[in-house]
Amino acid sequence: MSTTAPQFFPDAHDLIMNNPVIQNVQGDFHQYNGDPDGVLELELNGLLVAHGASYNTAKQCLAGTRTDVLAEIEHWARSTDADVPRVFWLNGAAGTGKSAIAHTIAHKFDQSKELGSCLCFDRTYLAERRHEKVFSTIARDLASHNPGIKRDLADAIRERSWLKSTQDIIQQWEHLLVKPAARLSNGGTILLVVEALDESGDAHSRSHLLSILARRAGELPSNFRILLTSRPLVDISEALGSSSHVISKVIDDIPKSSSDHDISTYISRRLAQVNGFFLDDSKLQLLVDRSEGLFQWAFVACEFIQGSGKFSSPETRFVKLTNSPTTRSVTTLDTLYDTILEEMHADNDEDDMQVFRSVMGQILALREPLSLSGLKTIRKHFPSGLVDADDISSVVKHMGSLLSGITNDSIPIRPLHSSFHDYLTDRSRSKAFYIDTSLHRNDLAFSTLQVMKAELRFNICGLESSYLLNSDVPDLAERIKQSISSAVSYSCRYWTAHVEATVFDSEVANQVREFFNRKFLFWIEVLSLIKSVQIAAPALSSIMKWITVRPLTQFYHLGLHIDDWRYIGSRSMQRYP
Repeated sequence: MSTTAPQFFPDAHDLIMNNPVIQNVQGDFHQYNGDPDGVLELELNGLLVAHGASYNTAKQCLAGTRTDVLAEIEHWARSTDADVPRVFWLNGAAGTGKSAIAHTIAHKFDQSKELGSCLCFDRTYLAERRHEKVFSTIARDLASHNPGIKRDLADAIRERSWLKSTQDIIQQWEHLLVKPAARLSNGGTILLVVEALDESGDAHSRSHLLSILARRAGELPSNFRILLTSRPLVDISEALGSSSHVISKVIDDIPKSSSDHDISTYISRRLAQVNGFFLDDSKLQLLVDRSEGLFQWAFVACEFIQGSGKFSSPETRFVKLTNSPTTRSVTTLDTLYDTILEEMHADNDEDDMQVFRSVMGQILALREPLSLSGLKTIRKHFPSGLVDADDISSVVKHMGSLLSGITNDSIPIRPLHSSFHDYLTDRSRSKAFYIDTSLHRNDLAFSTLQVMKAELRFNICGLESSYLLNSDVPDLAERIKQSISSAVSYSCRYWTAHVEATVFDSEVANQVREFFNRKFLFWIEVLSLIKSVQIAAPALSSIMKWITVRPLTQFYHLGLHIDDWRYIGSRSMQRYP
């Protein structure tokens, strides 16, 4: 048969295909060999999705805990009652175990092939703007399980090509999700999980999402269910609290006896075989009482008792936890964080405290978490000669109960729970341990520019030919892994955000000028390799604004040159979509 050329043959004509072998094609085209599913995959390539945002089995509830609320959610999700609300909103304070329940449900429904999609928000990844990719991500996940959805999604994008990159979640909802989902109306339960909505950004960033969930969830087929978790922030509560489409379950309403039983089970299993520590019934009850129903408290406390303390034994750390004051007007978690950090700094050395603030400031000020090796590389390029890259290891090695990634150089280091981030960045709560992230803006702007200055080079991955598309290089992923470090990848993606966040600084501006004179094209090359070239034009716009609004005329012409580079960046987006 002869047909018109699909999108991946943009300049081809007189195309002849036969089950699904391409027999003839005239004009310019990209070579394709495969089946119809492969054709559709090419059509969907580049759809705006949130990568790495699904559930994590390591975050599930401990077996035998939270059984009542898990059963309640499962019953709701599988109900065939036509009047059952489509959205189940599980809400409660930080540390109450909402995330563990969501990850457990997502995993269970995935195993039974009833999970349509799971998207988890995380404040440490705000720069990824996941709130702009919610429904396109869900649609892409559904398409990966259903060929019909995949065809419908490809048809929608073929008809409206801008849908592939739109940040308009209303358009995503209508064209990428609701219409394709209609073909799944006769099947069994399809569960969509949206976890930690309160970590999606500010109230404005999620206003349209909340409006859709509260008012339009009924537009999905009746077998679709949406499990949503969040803290009860004002904007979320106002949007969802009175909606007929929403069941609101306050996790604090779970009977105390049930929560205490689950926490007791958890602590018993975690501390049963800790060297140098015997957990008897009185100690167990004391820890359960101190947790006040917060699973996060129990988790951090067990990590602290089990971990290698800076000065003390497990028994001593237990005593510190259970003897810490409880009458202050602070939360239970704050008291726990106070105890752990005071243990780390028992000698009250002000130099050590300065290093702690510097290291944690760097970690919290990043736009996305970096591994230990990435953090060290960035830190080596700080403008101050007083910092030491090894400071990071000396600080984080004692923080296993509070941070992830401290034992593996390749795992990003980040707070294990959002409440620890909140604690550190609120002076009234953390006091001596307060972290002012604004103090690290200049350091990160300068260091990301320096990382690129040191490591960007022509043909960074050593490709044999510049005529091949990235997709045609068979070992490109391995080349990128070997040649582009996490620090380089981070710097290329976020240097403009760090520069824009600073008050204008002539030293940083000089580094920007040198970057454009020497490294600009190498930067574009790396962005294309790591599939981030779409950020080039808006990134350059932000830098041009940062330069040209300043009264320092010696940098004004740099802003004009950046406008020329921005044009090149926008052309690169067309060449490397």
